[in-house]
Amino acid sequence: MMPDDLDLSLPEPPRRPPARGTAAAVLMGLLLVLVAVNLLVSLSGRPAGGKPTAAAPLAPEDQKELALKLERQGLHDSAAQAWRGYLAAVSLDAAGRAKVWYRIGTIRQEAGDYEQALGAYYRSESLAAVDELAPEIGRRTQECLEALGKFAALRHELTDRVGLGEDKEPAGGEVVAEIGTQQITQGRLDRMIEQQIERQLEQFAAYLPPEQRRQQKEAMLKRFSSPQARVQMLQQFVAQELLYRKAREAKLADEPATRELLAQAEKMILAQRAMERELADQIKITRTDIQSYYEAHKKDYVQPERAQVSHILVKNEKAAAAALKSLKGGADFADLAKRLSQDESTKAKGGAIDGWVDRGSYIPGVGTSDDATAAVFATEAGKVADRPVKTDKGYHLLLVRRREPERQKSFGEVAQQVHRALRGAKEREVQHGLLERLKHQYDVVIHHAQFEEKQPEAPKPGTATSPTTKKRDDPKAK
Repeated sequence: MMPDDLDLSLPEPPRRPPARGTAAAVLMGLLLVLVAVNLLVSLSGRPAGGKPTAAAPLAPEDQKELALKLERQGLHDSAAQAWRGYLAAVSLDAAGRAKVWYRIGTIRQEAGDYEQALGAYYRSESLAAVDELAPEIGRRTQECLEALGKFAALRHELTDRVGLGEDKEPAGGEVVAEIGTQQITQGRLDRMIEQQIERQLEQFAAYLPPEQRRQQKEAMLKRFSSPQARVQMLQQFVAQELLYRKAREAKLADEPATRELLAQAEKMILAQRAMERELADQIKITRTDIQSYYEAHKKDYVQPERAQVSHILVKNEKAAAAALKSLKGGADFADLAKRLSQDESTKAKGGAIDGWVDRGSYIPGVGTSDDATAAVFATEAGKVADRPVKTDKGYHLLLVRRREPERQKSFGEVAQQVHRALRGAKEREVQHGLLERLKHQYDVVIHHAQFEEKQPEAPKPGTATSPTTKKRDDPKAK
């Protein structure tokens, strides 16, 4: 028998110390793990690039308080962003979110960012129909569209808001023409008309203040509000589209002459747009600017002495003398003009010439005559000039109906004229500055010497071209 305490387990193999290279590898791995952990810890609060991340998100109430504070301080962009952050941080029902978007719209509108304001108002409406907001959103939407000059869109917006029946087709959706599968709706026609008017008014941007342009646009839109005018514009658009399609099918755009024209047109349009953008960025004219310019250039806005005149035109001096005698005898000037005057344009009006006459100016029916204006301004208002005036038309008897002395025009009278002058001066300044910068940027060199007239070289002394030499060498001169 074997003893009970006999150990039958196998002995463990002896442990060998690790090789030096293996120990180094293990140690290096541990170091890399530690470095990675430290790096993750250090970057946990930093974005790529090593910059600290934004502060931790605020609690909803704190975010709301921040938005209100920014709003009170008039920091519109930051306030609108803060309110959007509040929406992201809080859980609100549809009506609550609609109210916040309405508030964002009012902030954007106050900042003059009407497109962003409209987007916020429309989003508010799409979230929920809040009774107390509906009339305010309608009013503010109208204000934004008016400020953007989107009168066609405004008309359809108002139609949609006052229309009865929820299933009614949106205003402007009615089809007015079809070209194959392409449809032209009332709304699209309105936009095309409005865009064409805007392009026309762009040509007069330098001459019309913003308010005048707005009024002019409204007036032009009214002219296209009649069915006849709208049909005419629609026919023009359709004709243009048909001709465009025919040109494309005929591959006219691929012809060298057409490509050259298109390239030239592109250059002109882009150059014009670049200048327009520079002018829009650089020129901001306020009413104070206009008033200051007026004060500095008052002498340019003086109304010269002027008069309103009537005349009687007769053939000869004898007829003029007889007519003048009748007038001095008490005859009525208007009655005599209707009977005797040979100027058909004023005869029926008793000889009255429309408008005002300035010194040295052209007088309708009389012409530019120093004698005539001298006689007019030597005669008192309500009197007839004491002698007839002769012109190439005949003899004129002149009645001065009214006289006004020279006077300084008020700012209100000439504000639009002053705006045009100031705008023109600023445009010239901006254009010159921009072109000078671009010349420098693109290394422009103009060789003006190539355009100078070349002077003939002076003849050398003693040559045959010298008059003195010719005379000396001529045998007949001896």
